[in-house]
Amino acid sequence: MKILKYIYLVIFFILFQSNLFAATTLGPATEYKITIKKIELCGAGSAISECVGPITIFEGNSGLIDIASTAAGEAAAALGDVSAAPLGATYSVIQVTMDRKVTLKGTVTVGSNTCSTIASNSSTQILNGKGVHDTTGSEATGIYYMGEALGSDMGAGDAINFIAATGAVSADDDNSLADPGNVDIMHRTVLTAPVTITLGKLPTVKIAFGTPAAIGWGYGAAGTAGHCTSSSAATGLFGAEPSVVITFK
Repeated sequence: MKILKYIYLVIFFILFQSNLFAATTLGPATEYKITIKKIELCGAGSAISECVGPITIFEGNSGLIDIASTAAGEAAAALGDVSAAPLGATYSVIQVTMDRKVTLKGTVTVGSNTCSTIASNSSTQILNGKGVHDTTGSEATGIYYMGEALGSDMGAGDAINFIAATGAVSADDDNSLADPGNVDIMHRTVLTAPVTITLGKLPTVKIAFGTPAAIGWGYGAAGTAGHCTSSSAATGLFGAEPSVVITFK
């Protein structure tokens, strides 16, 4: 008999700090869809910098989960099979692997200048995506990448590692790999309180989140059309920081 088959791990976010780069400006996302590839519970001795003795509770393709359309604390998706986790084990860290590609819709504003997401934006692992300049409210849904392109320090410290197409894992939050490019992100979150796997008890998760500053505009502080409509490692739009607090109960 499987014990505690499902744990409702609904949403995980990449917690890039607001200081991604000094010239980056942030704006709200009205649509922010992510794809989860793997979720692991990290064993004793784990920390924000390391997942020790991981237990995989989900591996596959979650499909797109829109975190911008879900009210704080509500479940956007149900993922996770904890039957492999030993009874009595306590976990305080969760590690999630996500596709860097995200579906975004929104506008970043600097003074009287705006840069809005567009469908055809040329975003890649090594290029921020194009936007449309000075047309507030005309944003369209497009596929962009999380993290400013080719950044050597994403401001996330030890919480994340990038994963290249070759499977190589970066030592820290350095996203400067140009070829073949970083395609996934591995992120660790320390829970607000540890969770213990107990017979007959189904842990659930409460999540408070928001996307008011979840789109980044590279060199957006300048507010110029060229910094919005050009796809490069320094200019254009990318997925930035949704806020999150994860609590098991």
